[in-house]
Amino acid sequence: MTEFIKYFLLEPLQYEFIQRALLASVAVGISCGLIGVYIMLRRMSLIGDALAHAVLPGIVIGFMVAGKSELVMFTGAVVSGIITSVLIGFLSRNSIIKEDTSIGIIFTGAFALGILLISQLKGVHLDLSSYLFGDILGVSTGDLILSFTITLVIIICVILFYKQLLITSFDPTLAITIGIPVSVIHYGLMTLLSMSIVAGLQSVGVVLLVAMLITPAATAYLLTHSLKKILPLSVLIAVVASISGLFLSYHFNFSSGASIVLTAVMFFTVAFIFSPKEGLLIKYLRKKKTARTAISEDVIKLIMRYKGLQLDEQVSKLSSETGLHLRNLKSILNSLESKGFLYSDNNSYSLTNQGLAEARRLVRTHRLWETYASKEKFLSDDELHSDAEKIEHLLPDELVDELDRELGYPEKDPHGSEIPRTES
Repeated sequence: MTEFIKYFLLEPLQYEFIQRALLASVAVGISCGLIGVYIMLRRMSLIGDALAHAVLPGIVIGFMVAGKSELVMFTGAVVSGIITSVLIGFLSRNSIIKEDTSIGIIFTGAFALGILLISQLKGVHLDLSSYLFGDILGVSTGDLILSFTITLVIIICVILFYKQLLITSFDPTLAITIGIPVSVIHYGLMTLLSMSIVAGLQSVGVVLLVAMLITPAATAYLLTHSLKKILPLSVLIAVVASISGLFLSYHFNFSSGASIVLTAVMFFTVAFIFSPKEGLLIKYLRKKKTARTAISEDVIKLIMRYKGLQLDEQVSKLSSETGLHLRNLKSILNSLESKGFLYSDNNSYSLTNQGLAEARRLVRTHRLWETYASKEKFLSDDELHSDAEKIEHLLPDELVDELDRELGYPEKDPHGSEIPRTES
């Protein structure tokens, strides 16, 4: 373990360019992690992509004005981003063109303008591939100062305007009602987004930057739905992905920007599968548990229907009506017996008092739902039974009681079968 730490973590840090790249990774992780949460919640991923491309003409104009001055190029990029967001809003509000189309028109036009301006620079070579794909290993001290300044400004703004950003992200109508200037907050967020884009350009480049804005935030959202938890979790995921991707790029000679983004995507994939709330695995297990519960309840009802039959005939009918193989049916029966719903002797299975109460509850729910559906006429007579077979497993007792009251405590269902009453 010690040798692994020494080789994987400490060896790269002996180089100054790796140290600067590590600091840049942290700055990008924090800024993209914070802003990305609001971009994701507002469903503005396309605008993030648009601004990432649209800052190019601002950077080039800044270079034309003051050469390689980080401050002037940064100012040009931010102004270009704000103008782009204003133009997108103006075009979508004043024409029949929808916002996604406006985004495509404006950002491609802005990006083309940037390329055109670059082509007019005589005797100067600007590395466009670095802009597109990033070059975190080439980060200078000036780039670091700019990145951390931007990150600090973003942190302060998120803290100071947390409530305004929260309300405008989830309920813009409520925000307007209570006097929050929604447009000001929107364009303020666009300014912060432009700043975070500038901070990340050197690290991952414009093509991969949107992934760093969205992927950590989306990963955090799979793990929790509380904004106060999503923000730090998104930052943590972005920072860890940036640092891990950087070290992987060093040891395996990968492209640093691509390595950082793919690490973030790997974290998302793990969360997508194993998230305790929204993961594919937990959904599969939950679905499987729900299906087993439903089939167990069906078995309880069927045992009440076929009480008194001989064991072999009873098991045969249970298997036929549930579609279960004998081995799976036996597993269900053993589980219900261990939970106290039924008991068996050499002749047949019988329900306990607890099992009878559960069977009556299911039959009551089934027949009340048939009565309600028939009364409201939103199902045909042929669909009543099949729909009630599903609903009986889903309705809670409180809702069933309310349904009973609304129907006036009917004694029989549409088929003439008696509706069981609850014991007082």
